[in-house]
Amino acid sequence: SSGINAEYGRMNKQHIESLKWLGAALFYAFSSVIIITVNKSVLSIYGFPSVKFLSLVQLGVTVVITQALKMMRIVSYPDISKSSVRKVMPLPLLYMVNLMVGLGSTKNLSIPMFTVLRRFTVLFMMIGEIIILRKRFSVLTMITVLAMIFGVIIASLGDLTFDSYSYMLIFTNNLLTATYSIYIKKVNDTSTIGKFGMMFYNSLLSLPFAAIIFMLSGDYDSVMAFDGWKDPWFCFEFLLCTLLGYLLVYSSILCTALCGALTQGVVGVLKNTVMTYAGMWYGGDYIFSWLNFVGITISAIGGIVYSAVTFSGAGTPSQSRPTKGPVSIA
Repeated sequence: SSGINAEYGRMNKQHIESLKWLGAALFYAFSSVIIITVNKSVLSIYGFPSVKFLSLVQLGVTVVITQALKMMRIVSYPDISKSSVRKVMPLPLLYMVNLMVGLGSTKNLSIPMFTVLRRFTVLFMMIGEIIILRKRFSVLTMITVLAMIFGVIIASLGDLTFDSYSYMLIFTNNLLTATYSIYIKKVNDTSTIGKFGMMFYNSLLSLPFAAIIFMLSGDYDSVMAFDGWKDPWFCFEFLLCTLLGYLLVYSSILCTALCGALTQGVVGVLKNTVMTYAGMWYGGDYIFSWLNFVGITISAIGGIVYSAVTFSGAGTPSQSRPTKGPVSIA
């Protein structure tokens, strides 16, 4: 009887752990998908006039939530000090500009094109790591990255909604994302601050600059006069926009802790693939063309193969094989 009870307890524990694993993975996937769709809805479908104001509110909400969680001892990070500020600078400025151009590109691009164009981040990071970090990549890895980029170029040639300003924003977004990541690896010692600390300091130190940019932009009157404030559903979605950035980071940390970096990477690839094709029906601004569709598909396949190569370690020289998860294909 005791043996049966022990076996039952072991199976029950495994079942609970499996449910936690599945829940964390689904939570991360849901957060990743919903943040793009809600941002797209607020900025494109409702036509909210100011990316700068939305960025400012997101930064403020992040500061408040992070500090509240620290006071409740749910998260921890170093208190404000000159030493902590020196460690994170100039990352907050990169973070703020990246947030603004990212939201701006979300507003003006269809979801499929936003998703595939973000894959240029992988190329920029690879080039930066080769030049600055002296990292080596295998021929197989480079071929899969080039296949992704080839697909993106084909998709861009068939993009019937092409807008040079939107493309400039997304490429700036990609470049800043890569710069942020490489700077942390090369120069900044942020290991003692942690992810939640980086969120807090990035948002707090960005707030004054974001406020100045918003006030100088002339967006204040258009924000105050926006008709959407009278719509309860828009107000709900706007509130979600301000919270989802934080939720995404939290779900990412939870997924990595419970499932591992490998699973998080797999979930990221799958959700990006789903978002690419689902976005053809959502948002109302995607115009189908065969050239664009073929390019998107080539890029998506390249992304899946790249991830498989990275996960298996087959694409990394044995002497420098990564110990952490792969680069996320945003």
